[in-house]
Amino acid sequence: MNTKQDNEMQANRRSLLTAGLFAGGAAAVALGATAPASAQDTNKESVLDKAIRTKKIVVAASLKYPPNLYINDKGEPDGYEIAIIRQMIKDVSPDIQVEFADMDFGQMFAAVESGRADMMTTGTILPSRSLRGWFAGCAVTFQPVYIVGREAADLTFDQMNTSGFKFAALQGSSQEAKIRALYPKSTVSVFPDQTGAIGEVMSGRANATLQSLFTIVNTKKQGVDLAIIGNEPAYVDHNTFFMPTGDIKMYMFVTNWLLFNAAGGILNSLFREYIGKDAIAAGLPYLAVGPGGSPLRVEA
Repeated sequence: MNTKQDNEMQANRRSLLTAGLFAGGAAAVALGATAPASAQDTNKESVLDKAIRTKKIVVAASLKYPPNLYINDKGEPDGYEIAIIRQMIKDVSPDIQVEFADMDFGQMFAAVESGRADMMTTGTILPSRSLRGWFAGCAVTFQPVYIVGREAADLTFDQMNTSGFKFAALQGSSQEAKIRALYPKSTVSVFPDQTGAIGEVMSGRANATLQSLFTIVNTKKQGVDLAIIGNEPAYVDHNTFFMPTGDIKMYMFVTNWLLFNAAGGILNSLFREYIGKDAIAAGLPYLAVGPGGSPLRVEA
């Protein structure tokens, strides 16, 4: 027996095995970085397959927030997110009818969990919400959130973080959660829609509210003199579509579609059409979703 040759062959086998284990491990790490942790129930039909089979998909939406989500003059759902969803589903099949189930924002996550809706329009990626379903792996919007009141002021954290300072917020929203986290000593009144929260501030019953860029732009267009407190956003929300836990096929399609159209400038183009141009006119820069799902600051 050629001992030298046998040793070389064994060494080669060990090298190949080590390389294979390393490659397999790297692939597992890569998959773990891009796909949700839960495994899909192979006996459960994907929302995507059901839509193709039934020619229908139900999307939970709160159509009270122009120009992002609203009912237009023709009585039809319209807005930035509506346009995105319609184009996305059309790319699956032009035969699929999109039904927008209008409801209060706080009901939308439960609608997806229970199966009353197949997916919902965007929500902020709060970690607690990710326990209830899956967020797509690419942003649909990066929304600067401002502190707003009746009059502009340079209020400090200590001034707002007191029991005598009162915020108003949309019930179940990321803004409500942020107020409680950032200003734990303040009080918060919650409302089923943003109109109620803004009205509470304008009436003087609350000192301030946290509002996204598109809400501020729309409010100003309606002639409401809502003033931004400070010069910069309090923070930025990462918003994307929410879907049932375990639906890998739907998750991968929506994520891929968003990444492709973000890189191609389609998301930015639609956002500018519905929201961005009015934000710029109001002197407020906005954040577009750019290649790789990264934020792009647009000032003109």
